[in-house]
Amino acid sequence: MRRALPPLISLFVGAITLAFTIGLCVHERDNEQQRLRAVFDANARQAAGRIEQRIANYEQMLRGVQGLLSADVGIDRLGFESYVETVMSGPDAAGLQSVAFSMLVKPGELADHVGHQRMTGRSDYAIRPEGARDLYAPIVLVGPDSVPNRQVIGFDPLSDATRRGAMLQARDSGNAVLTALVKLRVDAGPDLKPGYLPVYRKGASVDSVADRRENGIGWVRAAFRVGDLMSTLYGEQSPGLVVRVHDGADTGEASLMYRSDMPADPGYDAAAAIRDARFKAQEYVTLAGHTWTVQLSSLPEFERVHGRNASSVILVAGVVLSLLLGVITHQLVTGRARAYAAAQAMTRELRESEERYRRIVETASEGIWLLDASRRLAFVNPRIAQWLGVTEEAMRGRPIDDFMDAEEAERCRVALAAQIAFGGGTLELRLRRADGTPMWVSLSTRPILDAAGQVSGALGMLTDINERRQAEERRAALETQLRDAQKMEAIGTLAGGIAHDFNNILAAIIGNVSAARQDAAIGLSSDASLAQIERAAVRARSLVQQILTFSRMQVQELHTQALQPVIDETLDMLRAALPAQVELRVNLPAAPVHVRADATQIQQIVMNLCTNAWHALPAGRGRIDVGLAVEDVVSAAQADAASTWPAALADGPRAHLWIADNGSGMDETTRARVFEPFFTTKQVGHGTGLGLAVVHGIVSVHGGAIHVESAPGVGSRFDLWFPLQDTPGEAVESQHGALDAPPGTGQHVLCVDDDPAMVLMVDGLLRRAGYKVTTFEQPAAALARVRADPGAFDIVVTDFNMPEMNGMELAGAIARAAPRLPVIITSGFISDDMRQEAGELRIGALLQKEYTLERLAGLVHAVLEQHRE
Repeated sequence: MRRALPPLISLFVGAITLAFTIGLCVHERDNEQQRLRAVFDANARQAAGRIEQRIANYEQMLRGVQGLLSADVGIDRLGFESYVETVMSGPDAAGLQSVAFSMLVKPGELADHVGHQRMTGRSDYAIRPEGARDLYAPIVLVGPDSVPNRQVIGFDPLSDATRRGAMLQARDSGNAVLTALVKLRVDAGPDLKPGYLPVYRKGASVDSVADRRENGIGWVRAAFRVGDLMSTLYGEQSPGLVVRVHDGADTGEASLMYRSDMPADPGYDAAAAIRDARFKAQEYVTLAGHTWTVQLSSLPEFERVHGRNASSVILVAGVVLSLLLGVITHQLVTGRARAYAAAQAMTRELRESEERYRRIVETASEGIWLLDASRRLAFVNPRIAQWLGVTEEAMRGRPIDDFMDAEEAERCRVALAAQIAFGGGTLELRLRRADGTPMWVSLSTRPILDAAGQVSGALGMLTDINERRQAEERRAALETQLRDAQKMEAIGTLAGGIAHDFNNILAAIIGNVSAARQDAAIGLSSDASLAQIERAAVRARSLVQQILTFSRMQVQELHTQALQPVIDETLDMLRAALPAQVELRVNLPAAPVHVRADATQIQQIVMNLCTNAWHALPAGRGRIDVGLAVEDVVSAAQADAASTWPAALADGPRAHLWIADNGSGMDETTRARVFEPFFTTKQVGHGTGLGLAVVHGIVSVHGGAIHVESAPGVGSRFDLWFPLQDTPGEAVESQHGALDAPPGTGQHVLCVDDDPAMVLMVDGLLRRAGYKVTTFEQPAAALARVRADPGAFDIVVTDFNMPEMNGMELAGAIARAAPRLPVIITSGFISDDMRQEAGELRIGALLQKEYTLERLAGLVHAVLEQHRE
């Protein structure tokens, strides 16, 4: 009996399985029909969705052209065709025939419009059809360029009622509108479906229908054939399905736009095939204000393609499965002993594998650690413990933060989180040994996921890079020493040049002071000597500004302003210094050329370049050319220079400034280094080598570009380009010119400066301007005077850099003693921090000391007037 039991159990399992298979076969047959119905419905929805998506793609392309024309309605024909060809090159444009722009023309503008189009190269341009209309919208741009597309130039779609209705609806709504089927005037092929999208004036309001009618400038139009559209979506025919597309909700033959069942057999009865179809569906698609009806019906081929005949497969598979289950049951009943033996063999192999991998991990030359979800060490191999000088047991269970300093631990935490989130990565990490010394490693991390796919920890592989990092640190230290040595060498060069220039300036001042005294002693006028002293002082001020600009300490004040006044003012100063043998030729346009610039730094550019040109003239004889122009395109000669321009400069109109001379010129080696700091072709002590480096830095900060062309014996030409700006809303006041103001009426000015010479100069300057002046050289004494009588003074003028307390501290103390007393602070250098602090203390004005003579009196008047208001 015991021997017969296994076969009986096997037969019983097989019979149960067979019965279940038969039931499942019947059930699957019913489900098959339901599944086919679902597949068919999905095809119907997919057909409608594909049509909607393709029309949406057309509309998006149309909106791109609309945006292009709204931004630049003056785009040329080649630019428009290039843009359209680019847009239509993608797969989303399949089925699209052309894209065109119809320009809105009023009857009174008709003649000018036709004349303009003929001037652009279309000598035979005319609006078709002829006849008087209230509005015209001839096609002026079309792409892609082809013979059929060229024939629509001049055609007025407003002359057609179908097109006119769609175009006016699009203009009033601001949205794309699709027309009914229309026939192209130049095409005898199938009917097309054009869609229209309005184009409005750039920046105009389109919030209401009235605004949209007022500000419309035309329409962009996309035309496509429905048959081409459907062919790109489904090919010539969808297997087993008949697709029909009707224009509107009517499904009659008159509205039929597309059908996929066009057999060659003339006896084919399409209506009967659709009537006898097992599956039918109808979808409505709304496209750009227009409705299409999509009809689908199945053919017998549909069931052959999509049918799976699963019931037969289930029956065959069930019989086979019943036999297999019977055999398997028999094997299970009789195979307990075999299973037990196999389990023992597998256990033995697993233990051997674990031992093998343990030996690999423990003897590896790389460090290996395993982190749990809380970033604690669940496992470390002996190599890591050896590196850090601790035992493996002492490391397990501790967070990895314990083996690095706080700053490195925070960096490691952020980097590990990112690596685990993105599936792993590599990080260079500085660990801390037990004795406190650093240990650099390269950590490669991979996340460990649990059964649910969640991160449960991370596996890290560590490589010793300590020697490499130490070598890099040694190299960095050597590079720092080298840079310091180069810096000291550069400072020596700079000091020699500056000392030479300042000695020349001081010599001019001292010599002319002596000459002025001698002239005064014999009763002659000292005006010529005083003018030379003033010119030398201006040169000294310019040299200081040049050094500050190069070191980025000179504060920039960028304003949108015309270049011509700035250049004229600089050239007026230059003419006084140029010898009579130097011809200065100036070519400036009459129309203002506006850029966003710092006037002082533009003056410095012109002065530096013109001075260099003067010095390059042999024997001080020759010609200097200064010119300014506006450019829109890049010429062939500028192509090399334009390759390095910023994008904003290359894309838009530019202001072009050039300064040229016919002097000695430069060879290629010199020209290549001409913008390097401290590089000069002059003798040691005869120049700082900062001039052209400063020019290059200023041009870069202004978003411009500079290029030099030169050859020995021919001369040099410097070309500078700046982004062109719109006309500013208000005039920009010169920050360094004289500040005109009416004379004072005896207002009391408190002047504080620790330099007696400045005190004497300011006292005389303000007294001649009509003010009463009290001076102090000690800020503490001045503050005590204000505290003793807060109403005795109308305004305070103080130096910034003074002993005991600086100008800001004095202004703060005065504000507490006399809150309504305005303060002007002067300084040889005004930083951004000073400007910010002055704003917080409500300082009346800041003035650079070198402009005290030209601007102080006017600034005092302006601050008093502002305070009075």
